[in-house]
Amino acid sequence: MQTTRASHHILKNHGLPDRMSEPVLSTAGPETERKLPPIEEVKDAISNFLKKMVGAKKVSVTKMVLLDSEKETWEADADVYVPNPTIKALGLPVQKEVLDRQTYLLRLDMQLNIVAYERRDPIIDGDSATDRDSIMEREDIE
Repeated sequence: MQTTRASHHILKNHGLPDRMSEPVLSTAGPETERKLPPIEEVKDAISNFLKKMVGAKKVSVTKMVLLDSEKETWEADADVYVPNPTIKALGLPVQKEVLDRQTYLLRLDMQLNIVAYERRDPIIDGDSATDRDSIMEREDIE
């Protein structure tokens, strides 16, 4: 009986293939593997949300972190430039619109919906005025 090299490994190991010499094939096909969204799509979702919710004129995403790759949840920090409310309320004439910078912390789900956000206050006496656990949960999404 002639044996090939592959069948020799099977015969030598009592009918079981030698796991070190055999390639491991994934049972998950390409259609079952999930790809993370492009970074630009995450940035766009953040920017669009902040422009709509807080009237931002400009949004700069300063940090993005993938919190959980299985659940595809993201956390991001963004600097937002909004019209100065005092000048707007008083109706003061200005040659150029005065914008205030605000920082927001946001959490996104796998569909890039903003599920939670909060405005971060500036640092006071070396301590952050906000706590990560006090992030405002959105109630207007399903």
